[in-house]
Amino acid sequence: MKKKRKGIFKYLFIGLYMVMVSFWITTGFAVHQLVANHHYVATTYTQSIDVDDVTYVYREVGQEHEQTILMIHGFLGSSYDFIDVMEDLKSNYHIIAVDLIGFGLSEKSLTFDYGKANQAAYLKKFLDLKGIESAIVMAHSMGGEVSIHLATDYPSYVESMILIGSAGYYDEGSNGGTPPALPTFFYDYIVNNYYLQRSFYFTAYSEYEINRKLITYDDFDEMFYVNRLIPGEVMRQFSLDNDSGTSTNKLSLVEQPTLLIWGSEDGFIPLETGIKMHEAMQEVATLEIIDQAGHLPFDTFLDEFMCKVKEFLS
Repeated sequence: MKKKRKGIFKYLFIGLYMVMVSFWITTGFAVHQLVANHHYVATTYTQSIDVDDVTYVYREVGQEHEQTILMIHGFLGSSYDFIDVMEDLKSNYHIIAVDLIGFGLSEKSLTFDYGKANQAAYLKKFLDLKGIESAIVMAHSMGGEVSIHLATDYPSYVESMILIGSAGYYDEGSNGGTPPALPTFFYDYIVNNYYLQRSFYFTAYSEYEINRKLITYDDFDEMFYVNRLIPGEVMRQFSLDNDSGTSTNKLSLVEQPTLLIWGSEDGFIPLETGIKMHEAMQEVATLEIIDQAGHLPFDTFLDEFMCKVKEFLS
């Protein structure tokens, strides 16, 4: 009986091993195809610059004599997220969309402090090197929290803000929902796996957006093209350096005119949070809601999104 049990476990183990090997081979093939088909993500408008001990990759379009808009992406996002917005605005503005350190094509340093306040401090240095004294800031999700630090710690650098599904408001005692730092292999082989990330991708969008096919897996491939470059050690460092929650008390200190844009069906940072952020920012903020949109309304409702942005900028 014991021999029979051992035989069963042996075959189960071999079967599981073969499934895992097949899964990783299939994943490797999919990523190879993705890289071959999406090289344009790495080359469209990209430039680089060294800021102290790290290298930024950013995208720059428009005329330098025009007003500058600085675009800041969210967690596991990149400057390419804003490519359609950049194309729409480049005739009338000087636009810089930056890959934050640790994300996109920018440097993945193991010694960098990935807290949002420090990301803001380095953006200030970035703007200094670019010779930009002040800018309109457009930011999404986690990038919004970085922007709040930038606007309050270095207010002369920020003329106004457009925050989209923004992080930055946390209820008392939540500590920003700081996740635990997990073993490095978990980030390398689970969090950063192509198919596992792909399976969660549509959770950022509403049922309406999905059913109408306003978002596709090709959009995911453009995102994963750069996310595959984030080492597990750096992903783990994001958790260790997480300072989410420190921005909440700064909201009342924001003096710059701010447009908050929220998708009514945002499942990542709910509209309820946007309403609380609006209240915390008092008279300087205006809240605009895009009906049936999820967490990235500039992906799926570009025309409506741009109308709200241009009205604010006019």
